Formats: sequence, C-alpha cells, structure tokens
Amino acid sequence: MTDATWVCAGVVPVARFCFCLTDPDPPPRWHWQANARDNGLVGATEGAMLVRTGRGGGWVDLTVELHPEPPVVETAGWDEAVEISYRTAVGQSHVRSARGGRSDFPRVSFRGPGSYRIRVHARGRHPCAGRPGADRAEEYLLQVWAARIGRTEILRATEG
Repeated sequence: MTDATWVCAGVVPVARFCFCLTDPDPPPRWHWQANARDNGLVGATEGAMLVRTGRGGGWVDLTVELHPEPPVVETAGWDEAVEISYRTAVGQSHVRSARGGRSDFPRVSFRGPGSYRIRVHARGRHPCAGRPGADRAEEYLLQVWAARIGRTEILRATEG
C-alpha cells in the first residue's frame, strides 16, 4: 500500500552501469559531477541524477512513486536505500539511459522547477554467488516529493 499520488512500474535501459534522471539539456560533465558522491548508489547535480547499477547494460526493473508528502521510510526487503536532494531549473526531468533517450516513464519533476527529495531503493545490484536470491532481478524504487535541499542520508547499506 502506498500514499503516492502516482505510481508507474516498468523497465529502464541501463548503459555504463547506470540509469539517470535528467532535464532535457543536462549540464556539461554532469556524469562526473553526479558520480563524485560517496554513498555508492546515487549522486546528483543540478538537473541530473545518476543511479549506479550492477549491470553494465540491458534493463532493470523500476518503480517510480510521486508523493505529495515525504513517505514513511520503509527499507525492509531492500539491499540499499539512499535519500538525496535533486534540483531542476526547468522542471522537465525524465528517467533516461546514460546514453540519452527517454524511457516510457512520465516527467518525474511533477511540480515543475524547484527542489525535490528522492529516496532510491535497490535490490539485486550486488549478486553474490552462493547466497539466496543471487539470481534475482535487479530492482529499483524511486520515491519523489517536492522538498527543500537537504543532506544525503544513507538509510540502508549493503553488508560486506
């Protein structure tokens, strides 16, 4: 059960071990700027966010939820969860492959230009041979709501 005003589930193309959330014209060197973060899962710069995957290419499962208020933190069943701030000057942010090209997900910056909080959940990103669930699909959940810029919070991290 979710209190989201909008939920979309599907697949997103992966390239270079990531997928992205960007405005139509992200800033120069945005990959480098967004990748220069230390939580291991997600990084953001003005108009661009990069989610690191365990796959170099192909597709991963993704669910996007847009919320009017911050949703309750729920990390059970997820390997990793990080909450990060994202700012868009144009308010036209879409989920994309790192090679460009929009996915079928509608605009994520649903309140237009401004700042958002995005809680990124991941599971199956670090399969470990011999562990239960090592062959499971790679899955992600993005929970998005309008909010002031805040510090990045690691809510759950992969052990070992």
